[in-house]
Amino acid sequence: MNDAPHSFEEDDDELGPEDEARLMRRYHLGAVAEASANMESVLRAIFSSLLGTPRATVVAAGQNVTWLADNALAVVDANDAVRAPSLGEPENVARFRAAISTCRDLNLRRNRLIHGVWIEGLPDGGPGLSLLRSRWRQPWPFAEEVKLEEIEKLASDLEAAVGELMEASFNVKGIIAGT
Repeated sequence: MNDAPHSFEEDDDELGPEDEARLMRRYHLGAVAEASANMESVLRAIFSSLLGTPRATVVAAGQNVTWLADNALAVVDANDAVRAPSLGEPENVARFRAAISTCRDLNLRRNRLIHGVWIEGLPDGGPGLSLLRSRWRQPWPFAEEVKLEEIEKLASDLEAAVGELMEASFNVKGIIAGT
């Protein structure tokens, strides 16, 4: 498969099925990248708010989603033990914690799609596109079929997760718009 830019002028403005599929895949992967960048920014602000000091932004700068989510969860979980001011009603804190966890989990799906290598052909030998990726401590990469709908759904899931995280943060004390 050739992923090099293609001049469509010679095609009388009509895309072939392979070019159309490639264009749509790139469109949806762009939506995934955009939504995950927004998620990272929101998690960075939430982590900084949890620490409650302007210096927290220095620590959060440049950290990835996994680090931000894991450390935000650690602060939420240790909040009462360190006798920090209450984050609010337990059900609101639980919803906030769940929203952070969802973002962390979606980031794993995002990484799989963004960092995998797209190859021509399905694992069963049929036509289509597969994602070639490696597994930790395994010598050989493996291919898996990824349907366009899965990429589109991930972009949508990321946007929804950021919305839920923002909404949940409004009901937790001291976080973004929480009181």
